[in-house]
Amino acid sequence: MRYLFLLFWVFSRPLFAKVDSTQVCHSCNVIQSDSDVAALAPKWKSGTLKVLHLGDSHVQIGHFSGEIKRLLGVRQEGIQFPYSLAKSVDGRVFKSKASGRWEGTSILKPSAGWNIGLAGYAVSTRDSAAQITFTLKDSLATLKQIRVWTNSDSCAMIPDVGPEFMLDKRGQSGNVAYWDFKSNTSLSQFTLSLQKGTSKQDEFTLHGVEILSNETSIDYQDLGVAGAQFTHLKSRGNIVLDQIELLKPDLIICSFGTNEAYNANWNPATYRQALVEFIQDVKSKSPETVFLFTSPPDTRSQKRIPKFQQEVVRTLAEMPAAYYDLNQVMGGFGSSAEWVKNGCFLKDQLHLTKEGYQLQAKLFVLALFKSWSESTRFEILQNQVNQHTVSIGIPK
Repeated sequence: MRYLFLLFWVFSRPLFAKVDSTQVCHSCNVIQSDSDVAALAPKWKSGTLKVLHLGDSHVQIGHFSGEIKRLLGVRQEGIQFPYSLAKSVDGRVFKSKASGRWEGTSILKPSAGWNIGLAGYAVSTRDSAAQITFTLKDSLATLKQIRVWTNSDSCAMIPDVGPEFMLDKRGQSGNVAYWDFKSNTSLSQFTLSLQKGTSKQDEFTLHGVEILSNETSIDYQDLGVAGAQFTHLKSRGNIVLDQIELLKPDLIICSFGTNEAYNANWNPATYRQALVEFIQDVKSKSPETVFLFTSPPDTRSQKRIPKFQQEVVRTLAEMPAAYYDLNQVMGGFGSSAEWVKNGCFLKDQLHLTKEGYQLQAKLFVLALFKSWSESTRFEILQNQVNQHTVSIGIPK
């Protein structure tokens, strides 16, 4: 009975504030070539599934992947980053405040000498007195276990998160390491400071922090970079593969393509090669990992028509992996106009409103449930989505 109540509560929360009867193609809402994704159903049902969701601003904003996580029952937030130190907007979990000298960068910049991981951002210092204080934005939330992702080399200073915590374990692959800390006390903030083990240790690079738990839960890492194209991650994320080797995700979801579609210099052959190489590189580190590519949504940034949107969609559809055509589910090329009318897009017509992202997330999870033969939750969610959408065919 308690399970049914919780299930009803999760799926009966209000879907939209002002959105009404958005047009979508329900018959198109499937994951194509989904046999490998379907095989992950037992891991999801047992709560042991590990997901890595990478993308651009549609992921970094958090409404899309955040709603996916809620619907899948994810109870952990995943890797967070002090984005403000890299001149971006702070994340949804922590507020961060730094002291001392810190430098930041991202995969958007040619950053010689930097190591950049899955977060797509990095901050570094040579100031041993530098600190970052992380405070939970949710006033009711607390933490007892922290993982700190750092560089790993003989010159790297050692992270310290305060006297309330003790080092639990450390993991390393190539040039990236994680440090796990535990506390006996529930806390709402902690301060990252640095220690020198030897005189050679004179630099420190942070790749993110996350809240850990002993509770069995789906591990869903959602990491995006505003303005990013997949090739930025591929060419400048030089410790991404090391980090994937430590995480060993069951499923990698790649949600890129919007920025590629507006890039006048985009080349489909180069793009396809980069995607295929990335799949092969990941498989060499984590052979059981399954890939799922999502197409970019239909957009009209500042009323511009994305020159290569259709070509990007075709390229992604041809990948040797599972594929979710979000563009087609929206109604195809030009469909964003109807979504704009129904309040699903911000004024820039590039980014969606919270309600628009949540609708896309619900449709995506419906496609996952279909692959996983999850009939009960599928019917509850489908009925809710039906109340706020109109099913359409795809224009010829």
